[in-house]
Amino acid sequence: MNTIISRAVFLDFDGVLFDTVRERADIWADKNEVKAYYDFADMLAGEELDLVSINVPNRLHPELGVRAAEQGVHVICEKPLGTRLAEVDELIACCDKNNVKLFTVLQNRYNETNKLLKQSIDDKRFGQIHTCNVTLRWRRGISYYQEDDGWRGSRDLAGGVFTNQAVHYIDMMQWLIGAPALTVYSKMDTCVHPVAVETHGSAIIKFGNGVIGSLDLTNLNYPDDTEGSITLLGEKGTVKIGGKSMNQILEWNFQESIPGDEKVFDSCFNPPTVYGFGHQEFYDRVTRFLLNGEGENGIINGLEGRKSVELLEALYLSSEQSREVTLPLYRE
Repeated sequence: MNTIISRAVFLDFDGVLFDTVRERADIWADKNEVKAYYDFADMLAGEELDLVSINVPNRLHPELGVRAAEQGVHVICEKPLGTRLAEVDELIACCDKNNVKLFTVLQNRYNETNKLLKQSIDDKRFGQIHTCNVTLRWRRGISYYQEDDGWRGSRDLAGGVFTNQAVHYIDMMQWLIGAPALTVYSKMDTCVHPVAVETHGSAIIKFGNGVIGSLDLTNLNYPDDTEGSITLLGEKGTVKIGGKSMNQILEWNFQESIPGDEKVFDSCFNPPTVYGFGHQEFYDRVTRFLLNGEGENGIINGLEGRKSVELLEALYLSSEQSREVTLPLYRE
């Protein structure tokens, strides 16, 4: 069985954790001074849980989320919310039915660099935005796909560079553009590694407000990770944000300058990993909301997480069938 991990350890909450690998569960439990479970059902039955954080192979997010929601437990899912839109919709419906909250971790929205970019869009500084480009030039060796029983190399459990690496950038693209996607066309392929997931590919996305988005993604860059960037071009401005985790403003040019433009580069930071620092703010926000009812609008919920899953499903469908795919995928 593939390794799965689920944790419920947050700030002002008492915590427990679950992992099917007993040794790892015991190590984490000892490190965090919490109780370990080795079976998800046992944890749900044995504890009065407020919230469960689900950190498992991507395909399993909705399944465990549904089981928690049916017990009246709030749910956090790591990215992506799932790999199949129908299963994500089932999770969202189950949380609504059981009156529990569903959150999804897309932490790069909380980067100061990205907050500044979003504010500049909301302030209409770009005028009409024409294009949005995502370039991801990372490298994942065979050991990455083989560890933890090889789930990252499974199309059913994981998805490749589009899902496991670029989902944050795809989410950022649709969040920044602020309009639904109308059509997608993509091409994906796999080489170098004997895995079932895509290692590289490209795509074009047309949005309802006229913006054309492009994706240029690879996990085969030589010799290592060199670029993860998002670039917006409009009639009155150009901004490019890159770095390990969209943490560096590389270009910030607008036709009309405003007070504070000279300080935007002060928002750049250097995280130790591609995960950045956004997880802490995400969990802080969830905790404040659940404890005090504060700031729900600032937390990424299930409906927001659904948007990138729908885009991903359309992108895979387009590549598999060699055709342009129209969105939304499911209509009422």
